[in-house]
Amino acid sequence: MDRASLFVADKEDGDTFSFDKGLPAFPLPKLRDTMERYYASLLPFGTPEELAQTRTIIEEFEKGIGSKLQETLEKRAGTMKNWMGTWWEDYGYHLLRMPLLPYQIMAMPCQLNLVDIPQTSDYMLKSLARQIYHSLEFWDLTRKETMKPLSSNGGKIKYSSELCKFFYSTSRVPGLEQDHIDKHFLTKSEGNTPTHMLIGAKGRQFAINCVHDDDTLLTAPEILVVLQRLRSILDYEADGDGVSALTHDDRTTWAQNRHRLMEISEANRDTLRLVESSNIVVCWDEHTPGSTEESSQLSIYGDYQSRWADRSSCIVAFKNGHYVYTGEHSCYDGTLSASFATFMQISFFEVPEPDWSEAEHAKVTEIKELKFQLDDTLKSEIKRVLKEVEERGVDVTVTFTVFDDYGKEFMKSMKLHPDSFVQVLLQWTYYQMHQEIAPTYETALMRHYYNGRTETLRSCTGAVHEFLKASSSKNTTDVQLMKAFRAAVNEHRHLMDEARKGHGIDRHLFGLWCAAYENKLDIPAFFDDPMYAKSGGGGNFVLSTSTLGFTPNVGFVAPMTFDGYGVFYAITSDAIYINTTAYRDSIKTSARKFNIIFKESFRRVRSLLEQLKTDSNL
Repeated sequence: MDRASLFVADKEDGDTFSFDKGLPAFPLPKLRDTMERYYASLLPFGTPEELAQTRTIIEEFEKGIGSKLQETLEKRAGTMKNWMGTWWEDYGYHLLRMPLLPYQIMAMPCQLNLVDIPQTSDYMLKSLARQIYHSLEFWDLTRKETMKPLSSNGGKIKYSSELCKFFYSTSRVPGLEQDHIDKHFLTKSEGNTPTHMLIGAKGRQFAINCVHDDDTLLTAPEILVVLQRLRSILDYEADGDGVSALTHDDRTTWAQNRHRLMEISEANRDTLRLVESSNIVVCWDEHTPGSTEESSQLSIYGDYQSRWADRSSCIVAFKNGHYVYTGEHSCYDGTLSASFATFMQISFFEVPEPDWSEAEHAKVTEIKELKFQLDDTLKSEIKRVLKEVEERGVDVTVTFTVFDDYGKEFMKSMKLHPDSFVQVLLQWTYYQMHQEIAPTYETALMRHYYNGRTETLRSCTGAVHEFLKASSSKNTTDVQLMKAFRAAVNEHRHLMDEARKGHGIDRHLFGLWCAAYENKLDIPAFFDDPMYAKSGGGGNFVLSTSTLGFTPNVGFVAPMTFDGYGVFYAITSDAIYINTTAYRDSIKTSARKFNIIFKESFRRVRSLLEQLKTDSNL
């Protein structure tokens, strides 16, 4: 399929957001049903005594405060099409005080090598010009509402596109106790949206208007001229003040420094608005990663003095032609990043190389440097933050690897769902490494509901637990092991389908917590039960996982827990692309060892499935 058929709406599709208003309301489960599903999810983790105690806690919660909190949610659901409202952003993300980089940011390596684009210093200016131009095309489709609305299964399942409005011209603004999202993006039907892009480099920030007077986009050759001029400025002038470094502090301190920055002058407030509202953000990083894994690692560290961490999306452009796309997770989810990355790859592959000779006659576009007035306190704060991040070092390890022995076609030939197949194997990998099971989070997509985002699938199910126990028993035959594997894969698939129907667990539990918190009630004892955290509740999932779909585009975030892993993957017909993350200082985990055993597990299962394919017992 070509780019237009995948991304450009036709008359039958309607506009980008035409599906949104007609989507069904975000479902609110019955309290009894969620409690039963929750208890079932605990069974692999608890002793009989622990489970008996938890059963009592669940019953008391249901009969007491839980029923009152459920009534609160039911009232919200009666007046709001999505009863979650902004709770997920407000309390799931914005209360966190840790720095965004490296702990909260999403990142996705660009992998231009897959479409035969040179990743070299010599071609870098041209590839960056094309990156910016195609990103502008994505922005233009969104602002004109001509991006194809999202659907699947031949258009039978429709999805919300609302999060697309947060991809550009949006920032997460720090607060003393709680952050908030500030969205400047508007579609054409809503009004005028910012048309300037922001390029951060060598501690400086530059604004460039991206459209001509007639509202057409700058061309790639015109952008190339801008980049050539800007490169000369960067090469021959001193580095800037590095104000961006302040955005990499803990959120409370950054809120204080941001307030101080605005207090100094009206000019600073105007400059800040320009920085926080630009459509496209590029961080021109002086590092030169030699591989996709190195660029992945640098994308959550790298040039702190030039990257404005709060921005919802950013193209990190390394000096030697490697790229990574980063995103602020409270603004949108990884599926949108994957869609953008796919659009960019297809654009590079399908759109011919620009006629760069047009650059010789290009009209000069103004490059406006955005400077802040700083006092001694802020100058000192910039130095402090840069010193602290340097001393902290690379404390989240990021790996990238490709398993190319087989992909989804083999899995489907064995009548096994690819995502469920991978989920069971990544838990088997953890089990082999650590001789224990892990509470496992997998993202379940909920965008087929009004303003829906995600649900949690607790994918360490009873059947997965049985498979893991069988795998460690010397008495288990190959036939028995593969029977257990199939049962685990099929139960996972069933529970994923149930979660996507609104029969999940964790978003409902989160809503009950939020109802208590917003109404200034004591947080129920239910959430203090050790089994809640032991099973992953409250952000304690040891394996934080997600599939990014069926293209090569995979991204990552840091693990949820210090002794945990982030395991993120994309599945193509003949390969699996994997980003694995772990904390450097954990003496328990190893992302690289995890990848080795993960791949070995794939090979072993294939061998057993093929060996037993004709066995009537399987």
